[in-house]
Amino acid sequence: MKKSIFTRIALLLAIVLMFGGIATACSSGKSEQPANNAATGNGAKENAGKGDKSAEPVKLKLWHPLNPNAQAVVQSLSDVAMVKEWEKKTNVKFDFEHPTGTGADAQQQFGVMVASNVLPDLIVWNMSNFQGGPAKLFQDGTIIKLNDLIDQHAPNLKKILEEYPLIAKQIKADNGDIYVFPNLKVGDHGKYKTFSGQMIRKDWLDELGLQLPETIDEWEIVLKTIKEKKGVIPYTSEKDMLLGSKSSMDFIGAYGIGKDFYLNGDKIQYGPLQPAFKDYLARMQKWYKEGLIDPDYASNDNKAKEAKITSGKAAATFGYIGGSMGAWLPSLQQADPKAMLSAAQYPVMNKGDEPKFTETGWDYSNTGAVITSANKNPEATIKALDYLFSEEGAMLKNFGIDGTTYTLVDGQPKFTDLIMKNPDGLPIGQAMAKNFIANYPFPGPDDDRYNDQYYSLDAQKEAVKAYAKFAKNSASVLIPPVSLTPEEASEFSKIMTDVDTYRSEIVTKLIMGTSSLDSFDKAIEQFKKMGIERAIEIQQAAFDRFNKR
Repeated sequence: MKKSIFTRIALLLAIVLMFGGIATACSSGKSEQPANNAATGNGAKENAGKGDKSAEPVKLKLWHPLNPNAQAVVQSLSDVAMVKEWEKKTNVKFDFEHPTGTGADAQQQFGVMVASNVLPDLIVWNMSNFQGGPAKLFQDGTIIKLNDLIDQHAPNLKKILEEYPLIAKQIKADNGDIYVFPNLKVGDHGKYKTFSGQMIRKDWLDELGLQLPETIDEWEIVLKTIKEKKGVIPYTSEKDMLLGSKSSMDFIGAYGIGKDFYLNGDKIQYGPLQPAFKDYLARMQKWYKEGLIDPDYASNDNKAKEAKITSGKAAATFGYIGGSMGAWLPSLQQADPKAMLSAAQYPVMNKGDEPKFTETGWDYSNTGAVITSANKNPEATIKALDYLFSEEGAMLKNFGIDGTTYTLVDGQPKFTDLIMKNPDGLPIGQAMAKNFIANYPFPGPDDDRYNDQYYSLDAQKEAVKAYAKFAKNSASVLIPPVSLTPEEASEFSKIMTDVDTYRSEIVTKLIMGTSSLDSFDKAIEQFKKMGIERAIEIQQAAFDRFNKR
C-alpha cells in the first residue's frame, strides 16, 4: 500500500510540476530554465555527449506509421533533413516502411506483417497498438529484449534510467525486462503532457451570443443553436477516433468514466461496463438523431474531417493544439479573417465539476522502438537510437540543424524563418515535420522549448492553459504503464481483440440508431462472455505488481 501511495504522489507531483511549467512558459513567452543538457537535465550534464556510432555502415528497415503532419509534406522520413543528419552521425542508413493510412488501416497492415513473419529491423509505434503489448511480441519471438544492449551500448538512456527510478519503473516489465527504447518527457525541458482537446468556432459562439461550453447540457445547447442558426455540421469526428470506442476522443469522460480501463481508487474498472456508459450512448444517439453529429463520422478519415473544419462546414471537433489548431486556424482565416477557433475545457456533467479524464500522460509516452528478431545489427541499432538521447542528438531531434532551422540565442534554441515564416507557406507544424521530429512521439526525449515557439498563435497559447488547467486530476484515474506477463498478454490480447471489435460495431449501431439502447444490456452480457471480467482481473494484477516494483 505504501508503494501504491508513493506512486500516486509521484505522478501527482509530476503533473503539478508539468502544469507549473506550462503556466511559466505561457506567461513569459519562453522557458526560464537555464540552458543545459536537453536530454537528461541538470543531473546528467557531465554525461552529455555526441553518442556512439557504428564502426561499419549499417542499413536498417524501420516500420513506422507516418504522422499526419509529416504525411502532408514528405513521402518518407528519409526525406526529413534531421533524419539525413542522424544517419550521418550514426553511420546507419534507414529504409523506412510507412503503412498507408493510420489507425485501423495501419493496425491491419501491422497484423499482416507480423503474421507473415517478414519483419523489418525495428518498429516505432505506440505500444498500445500491439494487442498484448511488447511482452506478447517477445513471447512470440517477434522482438528481442533490450536490457544488455542498453546496459552496454546506450549510455545516455542508461543514465536517465539510473537517475529517474519512476521512469525506469514505467518502461520495465515486472521481471525487469526492457523491450522498448522509449520516447520520454524528462528533465528540465520535458514537462508538457497535454496537447489536445475539443475545439470550436469561437467567432460563431460570439455571433450567436453563446459561451464556451463546459457541461454536456451546455454542449447540447451550443451544437443545437449552431445547427439551427448556421446550417453547418455542429460536431464532426473520424473513424480512427470512433465515437464510443476505446480510441474515442469525445465526451465519455464527462460521465465520470474512462473510455477504456481506468482507476477508481485502487481498483481497475472498464468504462463500457459502468451504467454511465449507457447514459453516454443515449446522449450520443440523441445528438446523432438530431443532426448534431456528422452523419459521416464513422467513415471520415483525418483529411475529410480537416476539410470540413477548414472549409467552415463543421463547427467543432477534437484536435491537437499544434498540428490541428496551428494548421486549421490560418487556413480558416484566409477565407474569413474573422474566423476563430477556441479550446473548450474537457467536458463535465455538472457546472463547477472538475474534469478528471484529460488527455495527459506519464513521462513515458507509450511510444518507442522495438527491435525485431530479424535484426542482424542490434548493437548498431541501439547506438543509433541512443544518439537521440545525447545532448547533440536531442537538439537535432527537437530543433533540427543548427543555423538552418534554429540558432541559439542566449543559450536557448530559436527557430529560424524556415520554420516560423516558411517560404513555401507551410504551417509551423508542417515546416517542423519536413525538417525534424519534434511535434509527435518518436524515440528520444521531447524538449518543451519547441512548444514555446510552435504555439505561436494566441488561440494556441490559451488552449495550452485550458487543457492543462485540470490535468492534475488525471493522477486519480490514469493507469500507469503496467506490464503483463507473456501468458497474461496472450490471454488479454485474445479477449480484447474480440471485445474491441464487437464494441466498435455495437456502439456505432447504437449511436446511429440502428440498434436500440436496450440492446446494450445484451452487449454487456456479450462482453462478459468474451471474457472482459478476466481482462479486468489481468489489468488489476498488473497494476498491483506495478505498485510493488
